[in-house]
Amino acid sequence: MKKVSIVIAIMLMGFLGVITQQVNAEEIYYENEKGVVFTKEQYDFFTAAYYDGFQKIMSQKEFDYFKPEEMKKELVESKVYEEYINPMGTEVSSSAKRLKISKISATSNVKVTLYLEWLGTPTVRSYDLMGAYLSGTSIIGTPSTLIGYSGGSYYSNEIQSSSAGFGVSLKLPDSGSNIKISQTYTVNYGGRVYGSYQHAMNNVSLSTSKNYTIGYAGFGHVFIFNFGAGNNYDGFSGVDIDV
Repeated sequence: MKKVSIVIAIMLMGFLGVITQQVNAEEIYYENEKGVVFTKEQYDFFTAAYYDGFQKIMSQKEFDYFKPEEMKKELVESKVYEEYINPMGTEVSSSAKRLKISKISATSNVKVTLYLEWLGTPTVRSYDLMGAYLSGTSIIGTPSTLIGYSGGSYYSNEIQSSSAGFGVSLKLPDSGSNIKISQTYTVNYGGRVYGSYQHAMNNVSLSTSKNYTIGYAGFGHVFIFNFGAGNNYDGFSGVDIDV
């Protein structure tokens, strides 16, 4: 009898193990080409914080940047801005681009994401700028700026920082469409974050793109250009969010 009981117990444990594996497999909603696995809740979180499709180009490092308790779409607070006329008087079609800022503040600090989607195809593909003016708060670590497009994805590490905030010069892809740019960073609680994306209307060098300081009086309340460098940029308005 004891031997029979042991055999039954082993069979039962094996059966339960199969059930457990099936349940875990059923929880997988999406897996990208880099092997990053998402549940439905996690997938929906990244859609809310970034955009639907960001999951495809994410690495495990980007996934792990967020704690499990943060990956809930109901925790994402966003502001979206679509611009028709910019402060320089240059007409900008509402079909050109869309800027969104989001925050996730489920833990001891706040994670901010700035997202720019090109709704059309930019004619000039030079060094654009994306960055933030930090009022009453400060950044923890360094920002991550990811450019995704129909031909793939890549990062820009051309970061220029000051106590007031930071800017990142990013080279638009030479070809391809469906350009989407996301910037992620962590800040301390308190204050306000102003986010800006400035598109180069002319071909500019990397050094020219860095010819600015950070401040509220700048384009998008972020970029204060020096020596006429701002004449190369479209003056696109910014977004802001309390942290």
